[in-house]
Amino acid sequence: MDRRTYLAMGAAVVLAGCSELGGPGEPETRDERHDGADEPAADDSSEDETEPEESDDRAAEDDHEDYPDLVGTFDDFEVLEAWWEWQDIGTLEADPSRSSIGSQSVLLTSSVEDRGQVRVRRELEEPIDVREVAPGLDLATDTDGGVVRIQLQDEDAHYVEYSQRIAGDTPLTRHNFGITRIRGEPDLSEVVVLQVIRWFGDDAEGRQWVDDFHFVPRPTGGKVLLQFHGGYERHYTNALERVTEYDVPATAFVPTGRIREDDAVDGDRLTREQVDELAAAGWTIGAQPANGQPLDGVDPDALEESVLEPIDWLTEAGYDDGARFFAYPGSSYTEGSYELVRNNYELAFAGRSRSQGYAGNPHLCSTTETPAPGEATDLLDWTVEWGGITTIPFYGLGDDDALAALEETLAGIDERRSAGELEVLTPAEMAESYVSE
Repeated sequence: MDRRTYLAMGAAVVLAGCSELGGPGEPETRDERHDGADEPAADDSSEDETEPEESDDRAAEDDHEDYPDLVGTFDDFEVLEAWWEWQDIGTLEADPSRSSIGSQSVLLTSSVEDRGQVRVRRELEEPIDVREVAPGLDLATDTDGGVVRIQLQDEDAHYVEYSQRIAGDTPLTRHNFGITRIRGEPDLSEVVVLQVIRWFGDDAEGRQWVDDFHFVPRPTGGKVLLQFHGGYERHYTNALERVTEYDVPATAFVPTGRIREDDAVDGDRLTREQVDELAAAGWTIGAQPANGQPLDGVDPDALEESVLEPIDWLTEAGYDDGARFFAYPGSSYTEGSYELVRNNYELAFAGRSRSQGYAGNPHLCSTTETPAPGEATDLLDWTVEWGGITTIPFYGLGDDDALAALEETLAGIDERRSAGELEVLTPAEMAESYVSE
């Protein structure tokens, strides 16, 4: 990898939350639509239009004979006749000006009349079995970031919902989705409806581009990663002993420019000696921006140094393995910072979802929100029941609630791991075995 590659910086974005949406109810057939309009077909009027080359991070599929048959592109949106606006909420149309594969993407548009959302669906001629796969999409928006949802429904309109929080003002980028909602008792061996939902907020207008509806393998057994972000001294004073007691692999993502040389330097971040002790205890030491700032707030002139300097620091400190991994503070990034990370790190973590499948995009691996006391048990049970990969981050550990949540998480992992229900991964193990590009 070229660690000094720098691409033009895009507009800054911060990922924003989104409230839960209700289920769609019974599937509606195309014949029941009120307007009876057909979806726009692909725009093939340009005779000299050529198919764009795939980007570097869309490498050819590895020859994995044990992957489920569905893995790969399921719908490239070259023909849109099978897709329609459910209950006329929002609009969809082909857009040949943007694509990640093929000659066009789908542009979803909401308006005030649509209550700030778009819902489009496709009914399948034959059911598909999604028990061992997870869906994903390539996504872009020119409005604020938000949440995109994919619902996989059976014939009774029971569904599993996958979701992911996305960034605004970025080009089409592959995103990993995780299971965040179940309605009813869906038969995942007989899925007959695909539905994509984008909610922009009440009375909000917005545009969402979608391309390459694909599937990646999904671990049927639960996997978790335990992470500590920010390089806080409390990761050493409050977490190390607890993590060691339960013998759980952990990763510390550190802002290398804020690591203190020794205790004589004021601050709440780790000292160099404390980082060494975490590493000696088996922790992976990964990278965050050198100054610890969210990447949407870094001066463009300092962006390259902020993203790449940690690689040199970690390598010189002897943490070469951890120098392969990066965590975005606040899960925020810009187009330029994302490209820097993509070109220089093997895995990176951002987003908000649980129970994701294999990483279709290894540079946007999902994390959950930090659990509050009482929530960790439910989060781990969810991962055991539905499988997939759940990455649990902790930050400052500055109050009793945070420590109680950490203790609950560690005890819950230990109990389920001992029962053979859960496996704990390191970033290196995820990069080695759970990436599907």
